[in-house]
Amino acid sequence: LPPVLMQASPSNHAVNFKANKITLVFDEYIQLDNPLQNVIVSPLPKKTPFIDFKLKTITVKLFDTLRPNTTYSIQFGKSIRDLNENNPLTGFDYVFSTGNYIDSLQLGGTVMLAESGTVDSTLTVTLYADLRDSAVYKQKPDYIAKLNKEGQFLFKNLSPGNYALFAIKDEGGQFIYNNPTQLFAFADSTVHPTISGDTNIRLFAYT
Repeated sequence: LPPVLMQASPSNHAVNFKANKITLVFDEYIQLDNPLQNVIVSPLPKKTPFIDFKLKTITVKLFDTLRPNTTYSIQFGKSIRDLNENNPLTGFDYVFSTGNYIDSLQLGGTVMLAESGTVDSTLTVTLYADLRDSAVYKQKPDYIAKLNKEGQFLFKNLSPGNYALFAIKDEGGQFIYNNPTQLFAFADSTVHPTISGDTNIRLFAYT
C-alpha cells in the first residue's frame, strides 16, 4: 500500500494561509523521488521552494512572497513512495489559499505532434494570465502542467479569467520558449477554466 497522510501543518486546503513552512507526516517511512523534477508548485514561484524528507515527514520551505487572494497547489505526482516497497502515493496535492476561499476551476486537453499525430510526454504545458504574445519568451508562466502517456494535461485550482495556453519542449528547465528549433504549440485564442474542466482543447506541436 502507498503511504497515507496522517497530519498536515498547516492543514491541507487551509485558507488565509500565512506560513512559510509546510510539514506533512505519513503513516510509514517514505522517500521522495527527485522533487525538483517531479513536484509542481502552482502558481509557479520565482524562488524554488526547498523540499526535503526525513523518516515519515516531508518539509516544504517557501521563499517567495505569496500573492494575495491566490490559491496555490503543490502537486507531488508520484514522487512520494514508501521506503521498503517503493509504492507511490499517486496524485497527491497539497492546496492552500492566501485568501478566504479555494479556487476550484479546471482546464484540460491534449497535445499531439502535428507531423505524426503521436505524443511526446516530455512536453510542458504552460498557462499565462498575461495575454501579450511576448510573454511566452520573456517571462515564466503562471501555471505549468505535465502530459501523461496519452498526451493529456489538466490544470486544477485555477481562478476565473482569460489565459493564454502553450506547450513547449522545456529542455533547460526555465519554462520559457527560447529556442525556435524546439517543439512548440499554442491555442489560437484565449482559454477559460470551468468547474468541470474543459478537456476538448487540442494543441498540435511543431518545430
